[in-house]
Amino acid sequence: MAVPLPQGAALFLVLATLLAGCAGTAPVVAPEGPAREVTPVQERAPEEATAAREVSYVPQRSGELQNPAMTEASGMAASRIHDNLFWVLNDGGNGPWIYAVGSDGSDRGRIEVEGARNRDWEDMASFVWNGRSYLLIADIGDNRAERSSCLLYIVPEPESPEAGSVPLARTIEYIYEDGPRDAESLAVDLQGERILILSKRDHPQRLYQLPLFPDYDGIQTARRIATIAALPQPSLADILINPALGKLGDVPTAMDIAADGSAAVVLTYSSVLRFVRSTGMEWAEVFSRPPLEKISHTLVQAEAAAFGSSGVRIYYTSERQPAPLWMLAPEPSPNPAARPVLRR
Repeated sequence: MAVPLPQGAALFLVLATLLAGCAGTAPVVAPEGPAREVTPVQERAPEEATAAREVSYVPQRSGELQNPAMTEASGMAASRIHDNLFWVLNDGGNGPWIYAVGSDGSDRGRIEVEGARNRDWEDMASFVWNGRSYLLIADIGDNRAERSSCLLYIVPEPESPEAGSVPLARTIEYIYEDGPRDAESLAVDLQGERILILSKRDHPQRLYQLPLFPDYDGIQTARRIATIAALPQPSLADILINPALGKLGDVPTAMDIAADGSAAVVLTYSSVLRFVRSTGMEWAEVFSRPPLEKISHTLVQAEAAAFGSSGVRIYYTSERQPAPLWMLAPEPSPNPAARPVLRR
């Protein structure tokens, strides 16, 4: 299904495409706490990671978030225990809850995170370590860049979406080496045993890293590992399709890394950016290059995105209600040169 355009936007999009064609393309201790051993669901085979380069992604409406309590969906992560299940959190000022959501947006339950406070929750990640599944909750929002520190909560993934509550396995408090910073995008690089954070309001954005398993207690320091100049600036088409937020098209609001480390997705207010990593390539290098694919969207205040449990499909939704849940599914392309996407 094609992304619906506002009335008259199709004509504008044709004009914008023609203008763009004339202008050219712009450039170690594991968390503690109860969690049963699990087998990661639908791990992707190596050949599938290679095949990811040979497809383009097509947007399809997957459903709509059904739980009325999810008033500001700001982060999401795929379950590593249950197929077709996501965990979603609300933005700051709401309670310390995570919500279980089906891949069709259906309400599957709510879990309280014991001992946590939702000051400004902005993103989530999920990962499997030593046979156990964990969720990482990112309390990293800082609109005025004035927080003395930020917090990351790691909890064992609940075995049941109706478990009621979940205890903290670990809390990581951190600061940025170059001062307070607003961020809404976080991902776990499991192969590198680190956490990646992408700043929001810097131009160009900055990529930071933290150890996933710090070797000492106390406040950690997020180290900047790259300046990301490759996030596409908003195009005329982006602005015409989404007048309210299209001009903020390069502002990242969510990020995720596929479980096998082969790909990453960055969500902005105007588009979904898909990056693919070759074997041995550092993420700093991956994000320094243009995305393999850019898919525009029309969501108002899109702030949550994640790979599905297979690490192939990409899901994203809005902070505004009603919140449609969209899915990007791969579609083989026999003629890659004909695809209207950004290529390396």
